[in-house]
Amino acid sequence: MIILSFRPLQSGSAVVVRGAHFRICADGTLRGPDNTVAARYVDRLWHLGQRRYMSFECTGAVYLRVTNRRGQRECIGPYASLRAADGAIFTEDNCLGVHAVRVEFGSESVDLWREVSFLTSV
Repeated sequence: MIILSFRPLQSGSAVVVRGAHFRICADGTLRGPDNTVAARYVDRLWHLGQRRYMSFECTGAVYLRVTNRRGQRECIGPYASLRAADGAIFTEDNCLGVHAVRVEFGSESVDLWREVSFLTSV
C-alpha cells in the first residue's frame, strides 16, 4: 500500500491518500489504481478538489517506474522516502527527475519523465 501525504500550501492538516499504486501522467494528473484522478499538478501546486498543496511525500520501500522523454521505461529504487515538489521527484535532498518542465530544470543533465509510477514492488 502506498500512502501519499499532501503538504498544505498554508497552515492546515496534511491530507493522506492511500492506494496500491499511483501514477503521475504527462497531462499533470495523479491517478490511482482504478485510473481515476486523485490530484492535478497545475501552476507548481497539487490540486485536490478545491484545495492546493505544495508537495506530497511517501515513505516505505517505494519503487519508481519512469518513462523518459524518449519513451524508454526503467524501474528505480527502492527508496525509503520520496517527495514530489516543484515539478520534480526528490529523495532526501537529491533530485531524481522532473515530471513538469521548469526553467531551472531545463538542463539535459536532469531526466525529464513523461510518466512516473509509484509502486511497492517491481
